[in-house]
Amino acid sequence: MSFLFRGRVALAALALLLAAPLCHAQVPVCDALTLYGNAVNSGLCRSLSPTTQNLWVCELSGVNPDVHTTFNAVTALHVTVRTDVNPPSCQGNSTLAGNWPPAGGAGLTIAAGQPAQVCNVNINNWVARLNAVPQVPAGGATACRAGFLAALNAGRLSNAVAQTYLNTCTAQACP
Repeated sequence: MSFLFRGRVALAALALLLAAPLCHAQVPVCDALTLYGNAVNSGLCRSLSPTTQNLWVCELSGVNPDVHTTFNAVTALHVTVRTDVNPPSCQGNSTLAGNWPPAGGAGLTIAAGQPAQVCNVNINNWVARLNAVPQVPAGGATACRAGFLAALNAGRLSNAVAQTYLNTCTAQACP
């Protein structure tokens, strides 16, 4: 009897261990890059920092509070909020999980254990806005590159910044 009990406990522990990464999976780099291209094309990203910088930043609001998304090849996509920017009176972030573009109703979410409110800003509202960004048809480009090319052609992105993202899409082998 104790052998069966231990076996069930071990099996339950293994199931939890295997399921844990699914619950805490960060947004894949290629998904975040594709989101950035489409978000800058749609106007949700007011500006993008070049990928030559340590962190890749999409400015979502230019007012107090300052809200932006940030990530790079090793840092998970997250929403950062700052109030009274210099010096900030409140600052924090919430890491995102999921995929972009949303498929089958699933998209970006707040990662398990992350705050839904940061400096009195509802992060779920920003997640909903990110999930609602329309995707540019790939045409002859990859899905990752299409948004940046459309934003460049629409004058929403400088050639220099666009080129850093196009290069990063290629370097990351993004579809």
